[in-house]
Amino acid sequence: MIDVRKAEAQAAQWDISLRDWMELHTHVFGNVDAFGDSDIDDASAEEWRGRVSDVLIEHKLFSKAKRYMECSRYAHLYQCKGDGKHDLFSPIYCDLRFCPRCAPRQFARLLRKYEPVLKAVSAHKKVGFRIREITLTSRNTGNLTPAQIKKFNQDIKKALKSLMSGVEGWGAILCDEVGFENTNLHAHILFYGPYIPQSRLAEVWNEISGHEVVYISEAHKSGGKALLYMLKYVSKPPASDPNLIGLLEVAFHGTRRVHALGTFYNFVSEDSDNVNSEWGNCPHCGAELTKLPGSTRIQKAIIEGRTFVGTKSTARRKTWAN
Repeated sequence: MIDVRKAEAQAAQWDISLRDWMELHTHVFGNVDAFGDSDIDDASAEEWRGRVSDVLIEHKLFSKAKRYMECSRYAHLYQCKGDGKHDLFSPIYCDLRFCPRCAPRQFARLLRKYEPVLKAVSAHKKVGFRIREITLTSRNTGNLTPAQIKKFNQDIKKALKSLMSGVEGWGAILCDEVGFENTNLHAHILFYGPYIPQSRLAEVWNEISGHEVVYISEAHKSGGKALLYMLKYVSKPPASDPNLIGLLEVAFHGTRRVHALGTFYNFVSEDSDNVNSEWGNCPHCGAELTKLPGSTRIQKAIIEGRTFVGTKSTARRKTWAN
């Protein structure tokens, strides 16, 4: 289990990002479970990933299937331009939403993206406003589609805007989640604003979405800790069944899981992950890096004595879908 704040401190000490710290931890210790409650068995990981890829292929998501199967197994090769000609490698990741290997990196990226929101709230407190936790649910039909998820998110935005009509300064961060081993779609929301009676929240949610179950309370944790708790849901796979993981990847294809609303939208930091790598220069001598042709298995790169240098930018990953 990873202590995120200690990881952040160590990353700062090494002058790298939390995302790159997560990558190093994964490759050194083989542990992709940021919070200590994953059910994925590393010993059978390749067979498991193959079954997920089969589902993606069945739904004609061929590129995603290939990326998912090869994730963290291959690496790009680099050599620095310094006198030492240091040999380096950079892992190739699939960056899919429900990949247990990419989950810690996605968690780190989202924390960096949305943490400025909570800092802004702390610096500009408004009388009568609090950070509150809201859960909005939907009817479990036993099946999920991209259209269903998009409508669910649109309904959430409509409901919050209706409740906050005429109110200035409110904001929210929402994260889509499904129940473990099922398709029970619901959303965890960090809401900053005035008091909303649960009965009023339930009434508006039912009018807009047709769904009934809601929950609201003052946040049990403050500031960044509340964000850490909410983003926990994107840091681990929601199922141990590879068939269900594949179907969830299909359902969320082209759809974001995390959204910022209201004034929070204005405070979200630039989503620069993988556009400018933290590893633009050789970690040994500071010289520029040259990418070598082809790729190789990570195990081979390590045996050859190459140095890990984090994920380099690629055109495909300049725009993430979280």
